[in-house]
Amino acid sequence: MESQPSYKVSQEVPHTKTPVSEQADMQPKGIGMAVAFDWGLAVQLLVTPFITLLLGESSILKSFKLNPVMDTVVSFLLSLPFVALLAIFGEGVRRGWHWTRRIQVGFNTLGFIGGFFSLYNVWQGSKNGNYWAVVTSTILLIFSPLIAWRLSRPATKKWFATTTSSEARKRHGGKWPLLILIWSIVGGVLQAIAALVTIAR
Repeated sequence: MESQPSYKVSQEVPHTKTPVSEQADMQPKGIGMAVAFDWGLAVQLLVTPFITLLLGESSILKSFKLNPVMDTVVSFLLSLPFVALLAIFGEGVRRGWHWTRRIQVGFNTLGFIGGFFSLYNVWQGSKNGNYWAVVTSTILLIFSPLIAWRLSRPATKKWFATTTSSEARKRHGGKWPLLILIWSIVGGVLQAIAALVTIAR
């Protein structure tokens, strides 16, 4: 009696995406802009005492009647805790800490609303040929709402909810932090000058 041919039945299970592959497919938006915004604020606070000294403007400590050098040193030291908080928060956005997204969206939304008030400074400054206030208005009315909108996208929201810190660091590693830092320095210095010139006007 002839034996019937045997057929090998495949036991392979259809391939499904792993969490790692899903992370690779996700394209979160606005991360770089948000980090540049936060680090830019940190840079602004950090350099403001020195730019105040260079421009010969009065600082917030003028009532203490300190000499210019001491005034700069004290102002710089007082700014350091806030600089550190902004730098750490920006790093948290880079690493995908889920709680930072909502705070960033809320902060940039408030910044957008405040941007409309900054238009008054643009108008007043333009009368004297001073257009530095445009820097502040541009940041608040263009970049700030753009950051809030991009961070509110479903893909970005999902990325913050599912990514790990190590995965986020890999995604935003290499030259990424350096490029963001360069933009932060440029933006922070320009905003510091704009703020001081606008206040002094």
